[in-house]
Amino acid sequence: MYMQQQSNQRFSVNLQIVGVQKAGTSALAHFLSQHPDICLVDGKEAHVFDQPDFFESSDQEAYAEKRYSKKLSSYRGESVICDATPITLFNPHYLRACIEYNPNAKFIVLLRDPVERAQSHYRMMKKLKRENKNMLIAFVLESWRLRNNEGFNWSRQSPWRNWSYLHRGLYENQLELLYSLVKPEQVLVLNQKKLQNQHEATLNEVFTFIGLTPIKVKKERIFVSETKPFSLMDSLARVYARLFFAYHRLFR
Repeated sequence: MYMQQQSNQRFSVNLQIVGVQKAGTSALAHFLSQHPDICLVDGKEAHVFDQPDFFESSDQEAYAEKRYSKKLSSYRGESVICDATPITLFNPHYLRACIEYNPNAKFIVLLRDPVERAQSHYRMMKKLKRENKNMLIAFVLESWRLRNNEGFNWSRQSPWRNWSYLHRGLYENQLELLYSLVKPEQVLVLNQKKLQNQHEATLNEVFTFIGLTPIKVKKERIFVSETKPFSLMDSLARVYARLFFAYHRLFR
């Protein structure tokens, strides 16, 4: 699938940072955007395949082309166009649609300790005033809150979009689907700590994976540590989260 500019120059979004949320996707996208051969979509996240309108459209190809064209105001003929919408990996409908859009694209997945990711996600929801329960209660009630599977229609108010703290950390299931849909050489899986602690080596690995000559990118302090102390309930929530992931590894 390709998009059309007024100049009739054809181009395609061919690099997808598909996940995971709260694992450094914004940082990676920021670093990659400094390469002269990479164009990052406006706002970093195009949110093409998680739009209800996309699935309701009678011509999904045209819908994707139109939405992407609106997000590429800075495109100047770069060979790589990157979209970094981290919810893509979490929802199978979104991931399949993304791959169908360009099955030859390359896909980057950033992972983070799932408990740390869950607590960071929770604190973001609290800050956005979309969560009114303490961390332990939110974690314990999560499966019940997500009991209604909404398929592809995850609105801004959807429990699956907002309260999926632990379920987003079930990385094995998500990666299994990704690898079943594309060739292994199209996928690069990284750890947030590696990007944070081995900045240059990790970016060189990414540039090589994409097929570009590596460049020097200045390291920046953009991984904001969460300095707020954990309460007793938060500590118990961490214990519960560890048990949750242990259980799912055992019985998946």
